[in-house]
Amino acid sequence: MTGISTLGQALDQISRIQSQQTTLDTLSTQIATGQKTQQFSGLGDDVLRSQRARADLNSIEQYTTNIQNAQRRIELITNSIEQISAQANSLSAAITVSVQGGDLPNFETTQRLADDVYNFLVDLINTQDGERYLFAGADSSIKPIENDGQFDTFLGTFVPDPTDITNPPITASGFLGEFGNGTITVDEFIDSYSNVNENVLGFSESLVSGSAGRVSVRVDENSDFDYTFLGNNDAIKDILIGVGVLKNLPNPANTPGALNDPTALNADSDTPPFPSAEQQENFFEIINDIGRKLIQAVDSLEGEQFRLNLVEAQTSIIQEQYTFQTSSLQSLVGQVENVDLTETIAKLQQAQLGLEASFSVTALLSDLSLVNFLGR
Repeated sequence: MTGISTLGQALDQISRIQSQQTTLDTLSTQIATGQKTQQFSGLGDDVLRSQRARADLNSIEQYTTNIQNAQRRIELITNSIEQISAQANSLSAAITVSVQGGDLPNFETTQRLADDVYNFLVDLINTQDGERYLFAGADSSIKPIENDGQFDTFLGTFVPDPTDITNPPITASGFLGEFGNGTITVDEFIDSYSNVNENVLGFSESLVSGSAGRVSVRVDENSDFDYTFLGNNDAIKDILIGVGVLKNLPNPANTPGALNDPTALNADSDTPPFPSAEQQENFFEIINDIGRKLIQAVDSLEGEQFRLNLVEAQTSIIQEQYTFQTSSLQSLVGQVENVDLTETIAKLQQAQLGLEASFSVTALLSDLSLVNFLGR
């Protein structure tokens, strides 16, 4: 009986030590990880609270990422619009001052500037965020516009024979050539470039066909905010048209128009003013139309900027709310899953003392034998 009793005590002590060792290991892991358990099942009745909170956190993280991406893209779009407006304002101011002065002494300089501005405008319309073209709508992998020279060809050129205006012109092509040859009037020329096809301006087929699609940001399960701005926006088109015509327009001396003296064959034999009254009238009618287009386009772009800024402001409010919700949910997850380190360390120390005591008792029991007793 004594043997059985001793064996039972030993097995009970071994089981107790194993349990204490398990508790010690669990407490050590909790201190190392800061969490109560490494598996959801270890949370017991709190598992559903934890899983739901984590699901909400994942959704908020995705919506927050959506908002951050959209805000970055809106800022890029509005910055490009601001630069487009600034360039249009600069050219508008230059030609307005000249028109008010009744002449354009630096027209070649203005045209060189217009040429540079046109190329810069195309680059701005092709603004990217990574691989996405921001002015392309949902069809963001396609470049919104190509500067392929079609509009220049459409406008053409006109250079009359300076020795005799009755001779065929040195160069006459496109609508400028038709205007120079008298085939169309100045009003018809203005109408022709004002209603130019978007394909001629170089816009992508998806923009021209209207199939590019809208761009929006999903901010929650049921809400989307539209921040679409397409490259073929009417204001952008008018600026491109105005700048494109300005850089291709013949100078005042070569602008189509009759000489003051019906019998004169060239400017040298004509009577004042120079260029002729009709040439100046035609030239400044076109210049005035360009100026109006640029001013009206800039005003329209201000409205588009306001719309985009409003979307950015609205999404910022939602993002702030998500920041608050994230903090609350993280606190909930922490309450459910995390341990109190101070309390856990105290438990660990207590468990270590208990284990040491168990080892001491085990050592004492193993020392109790008849041989040892008789040998004392």
